[in-house]
Amino acid sequence: MSWHAPTVVPCWRYVAPTSRRMSSDPTEAESYCALFLDIVFRHGRKSTKTRPELLKEAKHKYSSSEVLPLRLGAEWWEDMKRDGMPISQQARFEAAATEYVMAQVQTVRWNEQLALKGKAPSLPDYITVRRVAVGAPLCIVASEYDLGIDLDIDILLDPLVQALQAAVSDHVAWINDILSFPKELRLGEVLNLVCLLPIHNNPCAASGLDPAAALNGNEGGRSSFGAAACRAWEMTASRHEECVGLASRIMDSPHLSANPNMEDYVRAICSIAAGNWAWSLKCNRYIDPPATSE
Repeated sequence: MSWHAPTVVPCWRYVAPTSRRMSSDPTEAESYCALFLDIVFRHGRKSTKTRPELLKEAKHKYSSSEVLPLRLGAEWWEDMKRDGMPISQQARFEAAATEYVMAQVQTVRWNEQLALKGKAPSLPDYITVRRVAVGAPLCIVASEYDLGIDLDIDILLDPLVQALQAAVSDHVAWINDILSFPKELRLGEVLNLVCLLPIHNNPCAASGLDPAAALNGNEGGRSSFGAAACRAWEMTASRHEECVGLASRIMDSPHLSANPNMEDYVRAICSIAAGNWAWSLKCNRYIDPPATSE
């Protein structure tokens, strides 16, 4: 994949770690994300202000690290359009980017509910939102641009293609969750597939799910999380098998394989999962720092 694929995905990841209000306050997060979409995409938005006017106002409200994604997002988007991104693809990219940033807002809402009420989202709801929030669907749309193709909507809506997109997105999300789990657990963060699996299997245990206890000698907590981590790996392995099977079925489909770009598209989608897996094994982001003694 070229540098265009992660065009919008890094923006939230860049902002959230540097802005406490953005990662913990749903109202602030939603306001920022709405401004990001307004500044970057412009068309279809209600604002009558120009992009320079919005950026100037943003400089008075946000820090330089928070303003940078607003400016870069707009620059990247204009570059992609000038480079010839088809109109239909532009619409799909904007829709995917909108879903991506609003999924971040939903994640912040869930974190707030966990902090204030101890209420976790259901596993199905989490998986659905996490599939989008990880950014893979947006990269899948961008893969067409990187390949210089524009697939017909009937191909993109084919059940096999949709299933492959979902399988790849879940694989990326779950690898991220599994490898992030030790570090997030040490920080007391529980919005993670591994933490939510025990709750899903035993809803009555939700109020008793204490991440700190698992680190302080609670064997029951360790056992629960250990089993959940194994289950998460099994789910991810199953998704990998589905990716392989779906790719094969797509290429065996006379309707789909008749498109001369289909093989390259399938390879590009699958490379998102494979590349994420390879990168994740080497990335410092997933290294859990050793516990420090008091």
